[in-house]
Amino acid sequence: MGTQITEMFRQSNARMNRIMKGEIKVEEIAAAQREFEGQIKLINSIVSAFGIMSKTKRARAGLERMNLLDDTTAIDLGLGDPGLDKVRCAEQGGNLISRDECLDYSGNPGHYEDCKVCINFSKSREKLVGPALHMA
Repeated sequence: MGTQITEMFRQSNARMNRIMKGEIKVEEIAAAQREFEGQIKLINSIVSAFGIMSKTKRARAGLERMNLLDDTTAIDLGLGDPGLDKVRCAEQGGNLISRDECLDYSGNPGHYEDCKVCINFSKSREKLVGPALHMA
C-alpha cells in the first residue's frame, strides 16, 4: 500500500502546484477532490480489513480467497497484475521485490534451495502459474 499512497500524494502535490499557478479549472479541482475522497475510503477499508484479518482466521481466509490481502503481500490493492504485487525477500535483505522477480530469483539454481523454504516461494508460484503447475 505504501507505493499507492506515495503516488496519491505525488499527484496531489502536482495538482496543488497547478492550482497555485492558476492552471486548473474549478471543475478539475472538484473532480480531483472526489477522486481523493474515494481513495481515502479505499485505504480506510484496507486498514479495517487488515485489523479484522489479524483477529480472525475465517476473515483471513476470505480475504486471501478474494485476493485482497494475505500474509505475504506487502502491497496489493487488487488493481492489476499479481506479478507486480510486492513481497519481502528474506534472501535479498528483506527488500521489496515483485512476485515476478521472486519467481525469477528463486528459479535460479543458485537460489532455489534457500528460497524453497520461504512462504513467498509457493505463494508466488501459485498466484503466477496456478496451483497445479507450481508443484511441478
